[in-house]
Amino acid sequence: MTALVNTAQGETNTPFDIKGTSLSELMSLKITSLSKKKQQLNRAPAAVYVLSSDEIQRMGVTHIAEALRFVPGVEVAKVDSSRWAIGIRGFTSRASNKLLVMIDGRSIYSPFFSGVLWEEKDVVLADVDRIEVIRGPGGAVWGANAVNGIINIISKNSSKTVGTLVEGKVTSEQNGMIQARQGWKVSTDSYLRFYVKQRERSDTGHDVTNDDSLHRQAGFRFDHNFDPKTSLTLQGDIYRGEIGSMNTTEQPAGQKQHGGNFLMNWSHSATSDRRHGFQAFYDATDLEVTGLQDRRNTLDVSYQVQQNWSQNELVVGAGYRRVRDDVDTMFISPEHRTNETFNAFFQNDLALMKDLHFIFGTKYEDNDYTGSEWQPNVRLSYFVWDSLLWTSWSKAVRVPTRLETDITIPGLNGDKFTSEEATVYEFGWRKRWSTMLQTDITLYQSDYDSLLSLELDGIRNKLAGRTRGVEISASIQPMKEWLLRINMSHAEMDLDADHDSFDFSDSESQEDGMPQNMAQLSSLLDIAEDWQLNAYLRYVDSIETNNIESYMVGDLSLVWKINDSLTANLTGKNIGDGSHEEWTSGVPVDDEYGLSLKWEMP
Repeated sequence: MTALVNTAQGETNTPFDIKGTSLSELMSLKITSLSKKKQQLNRAPAAVYVLSSDEIQRMGVTHIAEALRFVPGVEVAKVDSSRWAIGIRGFTSRASNKLLVMIDGRSIYSPFFSGVLWEEKDVVLADVDRIEVIRGPGGAVWGANAVNGIINIISKNSSKTVGTLVEGKVTSEQNGMIQARQGWKVSTDSYLRFYVKQRERSDTGHDVTNDDSLHRQAGFRFDHNFDPKTSLTLQGDIYRGEIGSMNTTEQPAGQKQHGGNFLMNWSHSATSDRRHGFQAFYDATDLEVTGLQDRRNTLDVSYQVQQNWSQNELVVGAGYRRVRDDVDTMFISPEHRTNETFNAFFQNDLALMKDLHFIFGTKYEDNDYTGSEWQPNVRLSYFVWDSLLWTSWSKAVRVPTRLETDITIPGLNGDKFTSEEATVYEFGWRKRWSTMLQTDITLYQSDYDSLLSLELDGIRNKLAGRTRGVEISASIQPMKEWLLRINMSHAEMDLDADHDSFDFSDSESQEDGMPQNMAQLSSLLDIAEDWQLNAYLRYVDSIETNNIESYMVGDLSLVWKINDSLTANLTGKNIGDGSHEEWTSGVPVDDEYGLSLKWEMP
């Protein structure tokens, strides 16, 4: 379990076994996504989970979406062979618009429809340090769209990936992946890595044709320490992919995408109590589907400073984003549009007593769609008897998109559509009962206002409602070689239209569009010095809107470290009754068996 601690702190490469780490050490993981500063997981006043590099490697997954299946409270549904629907606390869809997703702090959601096309986002998972997932709002720090949750994929410093890695995987469903990475120590304080990756998936079958895909990607990361207090990171990626469509017509619609990004991050610790950070990235994407082509260029610049004094830890920052969109379709006008967003935020952690903390802050954004938006947040936490009790009140918004405001189809005009709003109340209790048992419980209620509705005069904000839920997890370590996790969640949604609303969008379909209950049991076991046996069992309730029945399936992996350089991983996914549907009625997800080989030399 050493890997679960060290990789989360970015201090070392992933060891092979899990021995020698207690649950209390696991809860000392450092996270950064909650407050844009480092803090211990066991002291974080939010529903947080960290998926480590070790756990990702154990299960032999090849894509980010597959890895997120193992995170408690995250709904991950396979739409077809290549596409995914991912959400947190409801409103899950192919383009979940109340979820903020980032790679190393770089937002990857599309402002065209305010969601993430998971099929075009990829990384070398062996280079991922950890994935931090926050269930609940984060608008006070991250801004718009961080309504129901945040997913931040954080890569390893290139000093941790010196050497050569080559990995390939084939499966029983004719799916394959191959990737290679080379890392160098350029100088005493400089490190560099390059990678290439290709991922291919065959079509689903079952009378659904042409949803096969091919994705190629390459990239680099460079890290340099000017001195012990100042560091610089440069990284970038380019990609190209093609995906068919789950369509039975003779000429099914396809999807093509290509793009690239470049990111710079600079940090400097002026003193032990003051830290500066500057980040800038440029992202270019070109998406083409039948009847639509969207070319988008995004520039994002942000600066923040953390200042500690007396009993306060204050983080203050500001930023600017510019998005240039060129849309080629007869249903969007204007064809060219440039949107700018200015933002500023602060968050202060005030220690009222040694273990009693009051956290408060807000983010202000000015965007070209709705003007000024405020997203405040207040949290109170108390750590006592190896327990953290916390509660929070937050406001978050989801801003409109071009697809909603600039559409020209009669009856769908959205020029009067404004931001969706959420007010969220949370209460949590995280407890270490012994060296063998820890539990985490979160209760929440999200009150939504001004939700999208489809009216006689177009797209409007005439829906409101709430979701309520409970999330329970337990970690059990009966012996140093074995870690068990049990996770359960229950959620209910109730939406109502305004008295003057006709709401053709059918709010009832949204209420029934989420599984009310989800559960997961995971087991990570070192069965011998060079062998691991890992298992995940998950249950997902029915989704009435999509005519999806409840299902229970399991994933297995047997890992053999053949020698110091070569590792084999035999995997089984979706093992159950042969096949099941997850999101699309008539598109079953079959059980799938695979073998991967990874060769790594320092």
